Amino acid sequence: MIYIYQTMEKTAKQQPDTRPLSGEEITQLEKQGCWSINWSSVQVAAEGFDANKIQRSGFHGNVEIGASVTISNVCEISYSDDADCRPIAINVINENGGRAILPCPAMNCGDVFIWAKYRGDNELMARLSEMSLRSNHEYRPKKTIIGDNAVIINTKAIRNSKIDSCAVIDGAEIIGNSVILSDSETKTFVGAAVQIRDSIVGYGSKIDSAAQLDKVMTGIAASISRAARVTHSFVGDCANIACCEVMHCYVAPFHGQQHNNSFLISTFIGGQSNLAAGATIGSNHNSRANDGEIWAKRGFWPGLCVSLKHNSRFASFTMIVKGDYPAELDVKLPFSLLMIDNATDTTMIFPAYWFTHNMYAAMKSEQKFISRDKRGRRGQSVELSILAPDTVEEIFEALRIIESKTPLHMERKRPETIIKNADEACKAYRMMIRHYCAKNIVSYMRDNGIQSFDDLLAAIGPLSNDNENWLNCGGTIITETALTEIIVNIKNGKINKWADVHAQFDKWTSTYKTAKIKHALKSLAKLQGIDANNLNNNHLQTLIDTAANDYETIVALTRSSRQKDFTDPFRTMVYDSPEEMEAVLGSFDDDPVVKATISELNLILSTHHAFRPAD
Repeated sequence: MIYIYQTMEKTAKQQPDTRPLSGEEITQLEKQGCWSINWSSVQVAAEGFDANKIQRSGFHGNVEIGASVTISNVCEISYSDDADCRPIAINVINENGGRAILPCPAMNCGDVFIWAKYRGDNELMARLSEMSLRSNHEYRPKKTIIGDNAVIINTKAIRNSKIDSCAVIDGAEIIGNSVILSDSETKTFVGAAVQIRDSIVGYGSKIDSAAQLDKVMTGIAASISRAARVTHSFVGDCANIACCEVMHCYVAPFHGQQHNNSFLISTFIGGQSNLAAGATIGSNHNSRANDGEIWAKRGFWPGLCVSLKHNSRFASFTMIVKGDYPAELDVKLPFSLLMIDNATDTTMIFPAYWFTHNMYAAMKSEQKFISRDKRGRRGQSVELSILAPDTVEEIFEALRIIESKTPLHMERKRPETIIKNADEACKAYRMMIRHYCAKNIVSYMRDNGIQSFDDLLAAIGPLSNDNENWLNCGGTIITETALTEIIVNIKNGKINKWADVHAQFDKWTSTYKTAKIKHALKSLAKLQGIDANNLNNNHLQTLIDTAANDYETIVALTRSSRQKDFTDPFRTMVYDSPEEMEAVLGSFDDDPVVKATISELNLILSTHHAFRPAD
């Protein structure tokens, strides 16, 4: 589990007191090629303003310039008296505006999810609008503001906007009616030929290379570049979007979409996802209006040239083989591979494919996202483990579906979807549930010096047999009960601002580890078909005994799925010698994913040999 901070209530340092330009400063600025119709409307920092750093730039309307700001070759920095600083609606997920939000700099990923998802609660919608308007009013005074230590060079126009401290704007086309959040620790960069309109760019983000943002809000450390066009969308923390088009979407943290011809429209993606080249995700051709949606949980991986239609829904870590899927899909089996068999015109699904055929990718997933964490702020928690309460509950549902032996209907066009390797999938699903239980329970007991099941219950509290629904709220995995409590507190006025919402999520995060341990114990009981209150040391001992064997299997599958790349003749044929291959690919034994997986195995084995809970 890692953390994301996106409260953005205000920058750490308040704007300093300002003053008008002196006559000497105006004369100096004009000698340096600067101009203004009315210099009296330009305010500067009372302390630290350096006129030497302001050159060849034009100013119009109410403009405030902070301390140590560099401005050079900027055609226009302006504020219009008729500018509207109220938030402009972003129509996420649905083109018809039915899930529109009113963004403000104080919001984060979870806030946007709540607003977009719970549309049937009119009282909640009204309260969220009040909070957003109030917070936006505090953050968007009626002037264009250039924060302390900001650098703006070679840029055509900054209009009706706020550029936070330490931001770097170099070569942008236009920033209009927008907020660029930045500070000394998480500097935001806006580069060449970029156009940003009616948007909020999060701390530490990089918008570059002719990217176009129109009615967009980003999280922290988002990257949008190489002529990407993003409209009416929320782009989560550490997402990387380039060369493509994204419209009317909610994209949770750690999404990747970097190919020139991919298209994403009217879609919710739960994060930790990737779109391949040629993917066309979202088409309203199955509806009479532009009101379709796609909902994909985390780990969504459509392959090359995949075409999907509205409305569709996908379980976590669904991988889709190249093809045109002309009808709606409802995929409920997580960690699966979906494909069309053109010879028989049937849809086929390989449940648990990630575990049976591509364990290397499964183990790599959370490791790579941790390494891609480029944020400098801490706050809202994001679960990156592929096995967490949300995905484990999906696995249990998949087991129920497969073992019921009832026909599986996942596509409107075709009456039945063929389940491939069902027995192998169920075996893999069960192994990964045991692995989830062992990894969390045994680690918790080891780290807290717990030696018995009774001591474990004393530490975490009693168990129940309630089946909780777990949700991915902007990256935070939370029970529906806990989220409902937050929503109720918003509606009854106990929560009046976004910072209070975030404080409630922080409170949940402080208890999440315990909730996760309880869920792991309940999952162990469910897997063994017993009441959670009947768990005892014997069940715990059995879990520990099987954990090492399971992990040896996981390591073997990780190694074999990667080793093919070093032994398959159709891979090795391009190298004239083993030395050449190793120079290009590196040594298989040094593969970081394999080594990390083996290290985790060794930790499990050491726990297995050293830890024995008392009877």
